[in-house]
Amino acid sequence: MRKSPHADAAGASSGAPGTKRKSAPSRRPAGRSTTSAMSVASSAAQSHRWSPTETMVADLHLHFEGSVPEGVLTRIARRNGHAFGRPGAFAAARRRSRQSHAFLRLYADCCRAFSSPLDYAEAASALGRRLARELTHAEIYVSPEIWTRFGLDAGSVLAAIDRAFAPVEARTGCRLVLLLDTVRQWGAEAAERVLDLHERTRLPRIAGFGMGGDEASLPAREFRRVYRRARQLGLTTAVHAGEWAGPDSVAEAADELEPDRIDHGIRVVEDARLAARLARAGLPFCVAPSSNVATGAAASWKRHPLPRLLDAGLSICLSADDPTLFRTTTLGEYRRAGRIFGLGGAELDAMIAVAASARSGKG
Repeated sequence: MRKSPHADAAGASSGAPGTKRKSAPSRRPAGRSTTSAMSVASSAAQSHRWSPTETMVADLHLHFEGSVPEGVLTRIARRNGHAFGRPGAFAAARRRSRQSHAFLRLYADCCRAFSSPLDYAEAASALGRRLARELTHAEIYVSPEIWTRFGLDAGSVLAAIDRAFAPVEARTGCRLVLLLDTVRQWGAEAAERVLDLHERTRLPRIAGFGMGGDEASLPAREFRRVYRRARQLGLTTAVHAGEWAGPDSVAEAADELEPDRIDHGIRVVEDARLAARLARAGLPFCVAPSSNVATGAAASWKRHPLPRLLDAGLSICLSADDPTLFRTTTLGEYRRAGRIFGLGGAELDAMIAVAASARSGKG
């Protein structure tokens, strides 16, 4: 989901990619679009029982505050006198958030529930344990500029999360990677401050940099220097594009920023030539269907463009985005996609393989 959780509360201002990539794993068997109804039903039944055969099960697109287990989030909120600490308050707010602007308010309220690095450490420990139940590799966006705007010291929060993740990794074997996030409408200067923080801290757990926020607020070209700097710092790069804005947003992001991955990107299917170009380039797309449906970017699961993305030959993996807010899990996204679209185990495993191949901090 695009993130600008303070637009309502913190004064938010309103050719082929140049990076060469390895060919992505095969995404679907030939002839998928003409599969018989009986075969689709059989595939759907198989997907309900499906478990990934890949040893590396990764989610590359998660956001910290939207992923913290609900019970932990409400406990922290109660301790800090936040409204979500009242019984049923968070669930009621989640029900009211089934559109983009309401969702952004919900995300902002989740951020407000935290008041100290200790809160973030508690949440990180619980989040890591939750993710390790189904993943071997998780990449979680954190937003230092959000913490700063809410009066917290970003370096201290980052260090608290890092320390809390370490014992979870040691016990479970799940790799917990941090991605630094900047909010697009806050401009390139805010993005530079995020990278300044990384240069000061140099935490090994930080392996990537990305940008969310309002795609229509500022053109991608204003962030070219930021993305070039991120690459020079050895960070994997991603960008939210083509979630709400059209295929031009994806094209501009790919060409101007040369990211390693696109988050969402679902509207690329509206431009067949662009989709074909990015398929040839092997640019991975981290697609989050439950998020898209919950916020209205897609009308419903059945009308989600995932099958068209796959038929275009794009390198697709699935993500939970904000699993607590959207009441989903990473493997739940895959199983539901298989059930609704008749994808078989081989097709689901191929998307899992895309995520493993595109992950940050390999090695």
